[in-house]
Amino acid sequence: MKMNIRKRRGTAVAVGTLVAVGLLATGCSAGGTGSSGAPEEGPVLGALSIDAPSGAGSGYDQTARAIEQVLTSERLAQRVQVTNTEGAGGTVALAEFVGMSSPDDLMIGGLSLVGASITNDAPNDLTELTPVARLIGEYDVIVVPDASPYETLQDFLDALAESPGDNPIAIGNQGGYDHMWGGLLAQDAGLEATDVNFVTFDGGGEALIALLGNQVAAGISGYGEFADSIETGELRVLATASDEPLEVAPDLPSIADAGYPDSALVNWRGIFAPPGISDEDLATLEEGFATLVESDAWNEIRTTNGWSDEYLDSEEFAAELQEQTESTRQLLEDLGLV
Repeated sequence: MKMNIRKRRGTAVAVGTLVAVGLLATGCSAGGTGSSGAPEEGPVLGALSIDAPSGAGSGYDQTARAIEQVLTSERLAQRVQVTNTEGAGGTVALAEFVGMSSPDDLMIGGLSLVGASITNDAPNDLTELTPVARLIGEYDVIVVPDASPYETLQDFLDALAESPGDNPIAIGNQGGYDHMWGGLLAQDAGLEATDVNFVTFDGGGEALIALLGNQVAAGISGYGEFADSIETGELRVLATASDEPLEVAPDLPSIADAGYPDSALVNWRGIFAPPGISDEDLATLEEGFATLVESDAWNEIRTTNGWSDEYLDSEEFAAELQEQTESTRQLLEDLGLV
């Protein structure tokens, strides 16, 4: 069964046309914007606390601290504090966050947290929160050693269909983004995802050792994990998880180039507010983060980190999140994890 969990790109709101409403709710007043996009008469947002539902150095943590840096440097917020709440793939932080009510309390969420809520049978999921904006994404690649007989993704999928047990695939944590995309590729090969020999490794470094040692036939991880070995020619990319060329590596074949555009899957991350905040407070937060994604400072960090622009406003994000939560549950059922 083909699962359509493709990204949708929203259109960022132009800074000059943002509606400045509800600013008193965060103790700020509206002002004009300077050349950098930052307000001239004071910050749009108040004193924010942003929770990263994972440890220091994780993707959620990196995103939260990038937001902190730009909101501060562009004077978009009075001040920003980042905290980390670890546990159960982010569901511990989620359980705490659903009880909050202040629009100054925010949380980072992403596709992996969607999956963790399902696989952990958590009492809450991200659809209970208030989506403010989807911000960035990272894409996996599927690679083989340079000596592999598989020159294209179709070569590998044909071999996988014929003998799935003889073509193990290295992935990260069970039920995570790597596993989800691997499940979609298995479906492209006409297989049940449970038929594939997925081998989990703790990080791309261990997977790289297994690949170069011919312990596995292929590997799936973020481009950054394999970038050095791709550049040296030790690994060959069969496809990226994007249906468009990657900004960080535009010459790599996309999943659309490989003939399977419906299997595009982005490991997105976005910002959430607590449930039930007012329309005015949500409009203020939307304004602040729409200005953030338009800033040169944000796009410099995004490009440096190899993050794609996956901006969606609150309404688009909420609709996409609802659809993706349902399709992710189906995919995880296909993977035998639910």
